[in-house]
Amino acid sequence: MIKTKKQIQALLLLDRKTRRTCGNGLLVVRDPRSKKGGLYFEGTMQRRVPGESKPVPRGCWIGVFGSNPGQYSLQAAHQKWNEIKQWSLEQDKDPAEFKKQQRQELQSQKTLKDAVDAFLLHKEKDLAPTTLREYRLKLTNQVMGVINPDTPLSLLEWDNGGRALVMDAIQTIRDGSKDDLASRCQRLLLQVFNFAIGKGDMRRGQNPAVKLIGDGSPSSNHRHHKSIDWEEVPQLLKRVSLNRSNSHANAVAATKLLLLTFLRAGALARLEWDWIAEGKIAIPGTTPGLKRRRGKSDTFEHVVPITPEIQQVLDQMEQLHGRGQYVFPKMRQSRFEHLDPSAPNDFLKRNGYEEQLVAHGWRRVARTYGVDLLKAREVVIERQMGHLPKGKVGKAYDGAEYLEERFEFLKQWGSLLVDKGLVL
Repeated sequence: MIKTKKQIQALLLLDRKTRRTCGNGLLVVRDPRSKKGGLYFEGTMQRRVPGESKPVPRGCWIGVFGSNPGQYSLQAAHQKWNEIKQWSLEQDKDPAEFKKQQRQELQSQKTLKDAVDAFLLHKEKDLAPTTLREYRLKLTNQVMGVINPDTPLSLLEWDNGGRALVMDAIQTIRDGSKDDLASRCQRLLLQVFNFAIGKGDMRRGQNPAVKLIGDGSPSSNHRHHKSIDWEEVPQLLKRVSLNRSNSHANAVAATKLLLLTFLRAGALARLEWDWIAEGKIAIPGTTPGLKRRRGKSDTFEHVVPITPEIQQVLDQMEQLHGRGQYVFPKMRQSRFEHLDPSAPNDFLKRNGYEEQLVAHGWRRVARTYGVDLLKAREVVIERQMGHLPKGKVGKAYDGAEYLEERFEFLKQWGSLLVDKGLVL
């Protein structure tokens, strides 16, 4: 009979599977091939089973021998086995069901807040700080502002009425804001619940935030960013140039640069003077707005060739503010040290385009009419938009930047916009 720690450790010298009793039905098992650590505890007891004339042995796995968290010393294994035996006798159930019962009880105690916190912690190493902050704000302020954060995950499972609860919350967010925000919140919840299912905190197939075609959710129908056709571009350029909303010069200049380069607003607002040299703007891949994956694709910088039209906007900003850190300094009290990324969108809204065009929708105009009107190659425009090569092979081997072609394309594009009414 095994009675000491040294006796258990001596079993490590054995190269075959061996069981030794520790008394009271507790066994220590040496299994060189086991993924459970090579030494672990089992318990066994006699139980009467309907249809059997004699009691039959029933057992369960207790845990790995050791001193690390989650492992068991000999004394701790005895205590746990006594607990399991007592439960088995009181509940008239096999001891092997003890841990299943514990998991179910633990799952029933997990809440929405627990799932959100665990998901955000898991994402810390993969997401840029600004993206992580955006996730946290949406889940905390929007989702848990509607669904009680203390709601048990078990009640949020589909079969327990969770689907109706979640979709009602998404509808509430949509009613109080925009479809896009509601759609983003639903997609985030989908990830949160999938992560909880992967951890065993929710049952498989019970995600209440899944997107179904025709279910009425904003995410069930893909919505493109609001954009305009080429026939409407001259009127847009006229309104931008006139600035009848009397918007700040930084917002106007940033919008003009967005029209010339079709950068995403998040990256454009963060442009720094140190990134500008030798006729180009080299934006680091870690810059928010480039949509690079942290630790995977954020090593790829985005280069923008500087055309005469782009240079005019840069010169204007240098004359207004000098060469500080940012090309577009913040205009007023703001949580950003640079221009608020929402400034181009706000400028468009103030000039009558709230229902017609958003800043991101301008990328569709450039992508479409750069091909139709200027006959530019699609890959050239894609690179200028900041899109990386597609597929694993493309990302691994295709490092072409097409800078000369992109310069010629941007030069033609800038001249075309000036001809259509853009005043720089």
